[in-house]
Order: sequence, then structure tokens, then C-alpha cells
Amino acid sequence: MKKVDGPGSKAGDDKVKSEAGRAPADGVEVEVVDGEALPEEEELLEAAGAEEVETAIAGEGELAAQNAVLLDSLQRLKADFDNYRKRMIKEQTRILETAEADLVKKLLPVIDNLERAIMSAGESGAAGLAEGVGKVLELMLDTLQKEGLEVIDPEGEPFDPEHHEAMMVVETDQCPEDTVVDVIQKGYRFAGVLLRPAMVRVSCPVK
Repeated sequence: MKKVDGPGSKAGDDKVKSEAGRAPADGVEVEVVDGEALPEEEELLEAAGAEEVETAIAGEGELAAQNAVLLDSLQRLKADFDNYRKRMIKEQTRILETAEADLVKKLLPVIDNLERAIMSAGESGAAGLAEGVGKVLELMLDTLQKEGLEVIDPEGEPFDPEHHEAMMVVETDQCPEDTVVDVIQKGYRFAGVLLRPAMVRVSCPVK
């Protein structure tokens, strides 16, 4: 007669315990009896879960720090590029203005000669010639002034050594001391840059 192992027998108890088994959880073997973990092993499960959470939080913090460094580097790179672009635009503008100023400076003798021609034609009675040359000069000056040319014609103004060059001192009591009484040759500025100072006669008190 074959003996059947029942729940009350030793073999039956071992079988139940074996069927209950040990469920692995993150490398921790947990003994389960009747579908429930023992108290000691519940603590191990909680500790393992807490460690996983701490590891995840630490990973997120490290990733956030790396992102902050990358963002800061990107912002610095963008600022450097913006500054470089502004410097290049400023330098290109300066080069263009310098080239234009050089060209206008070369035209100043032409303007002087046109003014002399007008004066000479007027003195010789050639009114028609003076009028024609005057129109050419007026058109030329109008075009250059629209581009930034400024005429320095300081007669009657206080002497300014930055923009005037004193060629002669005239004793007079008709105006205050250091007043421009006559302009020998006009001066010019272009885009705020002095191309040529005005050559003038300056007053001084009568001795």
C-alpha cells in the first residue's frame, strides 16, 4: 500500500515550503510563506527600493548639472559670436568710411579750384562763366554733403584750434580777441572726421 504525503506529514510540509520558494528581488532572496514575505525580508525589499530611488535621484542630479554646464557653454559661445559679429560690422563700417573720406579728401582741391574759377570769372566780368561754374560747384557740394561732408567756414566765430589753423594774427578792436576775422581757405569734415582745418586770420587786441 502506497503512502501518501499529507499536509501534516514532514514530507508534505517540506513540499509546501519548497513550493512557496524564495522570490528574488534585486539580488535579495525573500522567503515567502503563504504568499507573504517575512518581516525581516520586507525590510530588505524596502531598503533595496530606497537604494534604487536614491540612485535614480543622484543620476538625475548629475544629468541636470551636465545640462547646466552645456547650457552655460552654449550661451557663452553665442555671446562671443554676437560680439565678433558686432566687431566685424563696426570694422567694415570704419573701413568703408575711411575709404569714402580718402576719396572726398582727394576732391577738396577740385572744390578749391572751382571756387577760384568763380572768383576769377567774376573779377574779369565773365558773369556767364561764373554762373556755370557756380552751378557745377553747387551740385558737387550738395551731393557730397548728402554723403556726410561738412564745410568749415568760421568767419566771425571764436577761434577753435581743433578745427581752425591760424595763418595770421590781425590787430583790431572791431571784434573780441581770438575771433576769426577772415577765412583764407575753408575746412572740411566728413562723417565727423576732420579732413582739413580751415585756414584763418585771427583777431588780437590793438597794442
